[in-house]
Amino acid sequence: MPRFPSAHALVQAQQHPLIPVFYHAQEDYARRVLAACHAAGVRLFEFTNRGPQAYDIFARLQRFVEADYPDLLLGAGTIFTAEEAGRFIEAGADFIIQPITGPDVAAICRSHDLAWLPGAQTLNEVYEAHRLGATLVKLFPSAYLTPAYLQILRGPLPHVPLMVTGGIQPTTESLREWKAAGATCVGLDARLLDTAEPARLTAQVQELLAALQPAP
Repeated sequence: MPRFPSAHALVQAQQHPLIPVFYHAQEDYARRVLAACHAAGVRLFEFTNRGPQAYDIFARLQRFVEADYPDLLLGAGTIFTAEEAGRFIEAGADFIIQPITGPDVAAICRSHDLAWLPGAQTLNEVYEAHRLGATLVKLFPSAYLTPAYLQILRGPLPHVPLMVTGGIQPTTESLREWKAAGATCVGLDARLLDTAEPARLTAQVQELLAALQPAP
């Protein structure tokens, strides 16, 4: 059984609304990035299935997270098929993220009460993903769609949890704009962050997380 039910993932995304999107072929480097992001307040972290060693690295990272950062949810991204989803779920994935909406992946996530974040663009796609049980719908690629598009989409779908991701710039101004337009949380490409130095990465992510929190 998964460590966390889907409802817990949604609460964490609402309370800690920045999700780094990351892949690196060196496990030690990935561990340092995970630790620095966790220190900044990140509680959901997406490791993408985009390299030949992605599964093996993910499986080892999951064991690292469970041992050292048990409150961090590590999810598998760029998942297209139910077979891929099942494999990563067996490795301990705390959530599954898709670039598309796959009903077969929805079904396997539902069977495990595991958070499922499918990709969508149009009103019809977002509605269908939500109807199929998406914990959060991933509006992708968000930078192309713009905050203005999200604000319009929010009109008929005010209560659907939405994660915006894809080309979003890591600035406080940009993140505040997306939050004001109605984003539940933001997925940020970690290649745009300062991942070379853990202390600088922690400070940068703390600042970006603060930009997504409600004004005091």
